[in-house]
Amino acid sequence: MNWSADDPSTLALVVILLVSPILLVVPTQRLWKKRVLKTDKHKKYRKIVNGILTHGYPLQIFRASLDKTARSFQLDDQEQGLVESDILYPLNTIHFLILPSMILWPFLSIFAVFLILPLIPLLRLTEWIMIDKGLLAWIVKVIKNYTNWQLIGVPKLSRDARKGDVWIQALHRMPTTVFLGLFAYLVVHYLSLPDIFALGLAGIIYLLLASLAIITAVAIDGELAFADNAQRRIMPLEAILQDLLTPIVGLGLLVLIVRQVFFTITYPGEGLHNPIIFAISIMVVLYTATIVGALIEWAAGRRGKIIRNSFHKRLIDDENPELYSFTRNKDGSLNLRKICMLEEFFVNDHRFPEQSLEASIRFEDLMALPSLVEEGVVTLPPKKPERKPKVAEESLNPQSTAEE
Repeated sequence: MNWSADDPSTLALVVILLVSPILLVVPTQRLWKKRVLKTDKHKKYRKIVNGILTHGYPLQIFRASLDKTARSFQLDDQEQGLVESDILYPLNTIHFLILPSMILWPFLSIFAVFLILPLIPLLRLTEWIMIDKGLLAWIVKVIKNYTNWQLIGVPKLSRDARKGDVWIQALHRMPTTVFLGLFAYLVVHYLSLPDIFALGLAGIIYLLLASLAIITAVAIDGELAFADNAQRRIMPLEAILQDLLTPIVGLGLLVLIVRQVFFTITYPGEGLHNPIIFAISIMVVLYTATIVGALIEWAAGRRGKIIRNSFHKRLIDDENPELYSFTRNKDGSLNLRKICMLEEFFVNDHRFPEQSLEASIRFEDLMALPSLVEEGVVTLPPKKPERKPKVAEESLNPQSTAEE
């Protein structure tokens, strides 16, 4: 079928094809919120967890007290984990955009199988280069020396959090991996190569980029952070990675999609250069990349602890960073305080030293902070009225005393 650049129906049909998945996002998002926050008890437990995180304390400190509170609210482990995961790994519009692939996976697996076969050896090769050979640690040290930032440790707030659904954390991280696939496809499509070569080259580029991204994300998911004294900032390594990839993948993706849509409409061709087929191919690539991204998360997650510990141990041995807490005090002021050396924290299986505030603070003390009470996280019990002493009563009634 011939498509004319002057035919507005062509552009309208392409836009409808590209926008239609977004129409499912809003109702799906609402259903998810209703599942997580079913009752007032779920909402109240969410406020308590949020209050702890807002004050800068890891959940591991109050794990026993949080479990006891959840049981008093009659929340089981699954419900408790869903609430905590929804706070720590929030799912937004982008996450729900890629969810339809979970329904279409039997069909999409036909396309994904060609990318899955070389996936495991490629991930292992990437791990060997980035982690075992120390390339990622070397990159971190180069950034540190170039910027004069200080490498420190900050307690990971999500440590020991309950796992509601094991896929939530993976899905939280997946959009970056998925959109790298769409980004690779659009870049190759821009080159106007034959269809079979374009798809093959896009697949190779996607696997390389996704392997680098996921191994890096798994490795830096921990306590390490940069302290920028000049700009008064503390930047976890995982946040830096997201800050680097989001503008490139997000804005770059939007520019490439708009450019290629108008290019295929203005200069229509055969195959993937047909505007309608191109719009459909974007959906297929997006959802196929989601299937592959899920398998990448699964494969990397199986070796996640090994990757993370190896990377952290190398930097701890080379840089010997200190572990700091960044918390809010009773009066609302902020406090940056050294806890111990990060090596001691790791040797102690991520437990705080006995002499530290983190090891001694009580859940009741935190819940009684004025800021939490004012925010409605907790409600303090009413004070008991003070009874007046008998002497005071007699002084108030001198006449009755005299009559006696």
